[in-house]
Amino acid sequence: MIKRKSANMQITRECNNECIFCSNPQFEKEYSFKDSKQTVLKLKEEGVNEIFLTGGEPTTVNYLPEIIRFIKKQGIEPRMITNGVKLSDKKLVKKIYNAGLRSVNVSVHSSNQELADKLSQKNGHFKKTLQGIKNLLRYRFDVQINSTINSLNGNLLLEYSKFFTKNFPEIKHFVFNGLDPGCSDGNLKSRAGKNPWIIARFVDFELELNRMTNFLTNEGKTFRIERVPLCYMQGFEEFSTETRKIVKNEQYICSFIEKGLKNEIKIHKPLQLRTKVDCCAFCKLNKICSGMQKEYLMIHGDKEFYPIFSDPQKIIDKIKNER
Repeated sequence: MIKRKSANMQITRECNNECIFCSNPQFEKEYSFKDSKQTVLKLKEEGVNEIFLTGGEPTTVNYLPEIIRFIKKQGIEPRMITNGVKLSDKKLVKKIYNAGLRSVNVSVHSSNQELADKLSQKNGHFKKTLQGIKNLLRYRFDVQINSTINSLNGNLLLEYSKFFTKNFPEIKHFVFNGLDPGCSDGNLKSRAGKNPWIIARFVDFELELNRMTNFLTNEGKTFRIERVPLCYMQGFEEFSTETRKIVKNEQYICSFIEKGLKNEIKIHKPLQLRTKVDCCAFCKLNKICSGMQKEYLMIHGDKEFYPIFSDPQKIIDKIKNER
């Protein structure tokens, strides 16, 4: 079996949503088709064999089918992360299917229409996203669901999981992201940085996270949890994306569009992206936990963190022994 080496590749910074919690400041910039092809070739040189097209919102880019075809021609598997709104158009779904795309991660942040539209700040987009999911499933795409945990939905994770499991039983995999404040060094440029109230404390959704993981496990679904330290994932630590990367010695490979920069590829290990607090030095899981973000500590402080004294080897074995 060929080992997966994935990369995230932005092709635009524009988006048709204006999510309250967005950590990725929007500006009118997208790569040209030529720029995107060059980035794909650079990622190929890094040994990448799977590219997630991201944004902004990648479905707003008019050359989307063409870049999917180009990625396939390089022997790389294309995937896409999208809010799914424009996929309510069956013609677009058919175009990306014919171009060779087969796997799509749809970001939807509540199963409640009113709350979902409030979070995206776009009325009617929740219904369009659900229609987009239905269109994808009609073409038998591998659809996965992403949700960003925040102060408005953190107590509704179980309800969310039940909704999508019941209404879209074909969906097998879920990803839950702790919120990235995106405001390092006190620079509050992102929407999340300007709305710090939206950033939930880990302690506030700890119990709901546990209920959600128990439900999805019993339903035979798979899931990953990102940006949540292991002291708030006791009993299901092996589902931490960062911990899995640490154990497997994997890196984050990203190509982000930034003002003044072009085709820049960034490669990081999980432990380079987070920080630790004093009590982490006493935690037995310290070496397999990526810690927390500096921006989170700027907003909420470090009083809610505590050391864990369970055996890390059991977690490591679970990850390494997976088929």
